[in-house]
Amino acid sequence: MGDPLLERTRRLLTDYLTFCAREPGTPEPPPGSTEAALLRSVAGEVQENYQEFFSSFLGYQGNRLELVTRMVDVVLSDTINWGRLVLVLTFAGTLLKQGPCKATKQKRRGRGNQSQVTRDCQLIVDFLCSRILGQHRSWLEAQDGWHFSLLGSLQAPGFSAGPESLV
Repeated sequence: MGDPLLERTRRLLTDYLTFCAREPGTPEPPPGSTEAALLRSVAGEVQENYQEFFSSFLGYQGNRLELVTRMVDVVLSDTINWGRLVLVLTFAGTLLKQGPCKATKQKRRGRGNQSQVTRDCQLIVDFLCSRILGQHRSWLEAQDGWHFSLLGSLQAPGFSAGPESLV
């Protein structure tokens, strides 16, 4: 028998990061679950509220996995909460997004960059599943997993998922 929490985590992260990694102009795929819809919505709000921070990473062409690893090492090294977790997921999603200018250049050069984004998406999903469940499984289980707690916590007054939530 498989690990239900791992499977649920993998589905949620794949849904969100694939949504972020799609080519500009591609229709939004419907979210795969209530949690996925909520994550997309909350991450969108976080991105909008901290546009200056996130916009500097839009269309990132470097080693995305390395940058996500460094962010996770800083943000989730000691304490985890929903704000920190959503911040990391929003950051990872931002790295996979290709802005309109990047997409135009990419189409001229072929589809190599999009295939790299797709590979990076899978590598980041694998890494995040491993790290989140490896270091923070007991916390996630104490929150009743993604569904119930994610819904309640992210809609709670005072929820914060920006860079200031690190302090």
